Amino acid sequence: MPTAAEVLASWRVHDRINLDLLAALPPRGLTAISLESRGRDVGHIFGHMHTVRVAWLRHNSAPGAARLPVFRKGSRPSRAGLRSALKASGKAVEQLLARGLAGEHRLKMFRGSPVRWMSYLISHESHHRGQILIALRQSRMRLPDSIAIQRLWQSWYWGAPA
Repeated sequence: MPTAAEVLASWRVHDRINLDLLAALPPRGLTAISLESRGRDVGHIFGHMHTVRVAWLRHNSAPGAARLPVFRKGSRPSRAGLRSALKASGKAVEQLLARGLAGEHRLKMFRGSPVRWMSYLISHESHHRGQILIALRQSRMRLPDSIAIQRLWQSWYWGAPA
C-alpha cells in the first residue's frame, strides 16, 4: 500500500510537469490550436484544466476553493495568470488529498477515495497535455526534447523533485 507521502509526491510531480510545460511554451504557444480542435487553443486548454480542478474542489467543499479564480469562456488568460491559477489549484488539490488520506475528509464520488480522485485528475490533465503537444506540433512549435521527452516523461521514473 503506498504511503500518503508517496501519493502526495505523485501529485506534485504531475502538477510540476504541467507548470514546466506551460513555462516551456514558445512565445506564441498559448494561441496554438490543433487541426481537429473544436476551437480550444493551448491557453484555453490550460484554463480548462484549472477550472475543472476548481469545480471538483468546490464540489468537495475544500477550504479556500470559493476564492480560487476561474477562467470564463471567451477570456484570454496570460501565461502568468495561468501559472498563478494552476499553482493555487494544484496546492488546493494537494491539501484536499492530504486531508482525505488522513481520514479527515471523505471525497464526494470516487467511492470517497482520494487516490481515485487524484488518478482521475491526472488522467484528465494528461489527456489535455497530449492535446497541447499535438497543437504545438501542428502549429510548427515543437518543444525541445529536453522538455517533450525528458521533463514530461522521465520525471516519473527518475524521481524528479516534486
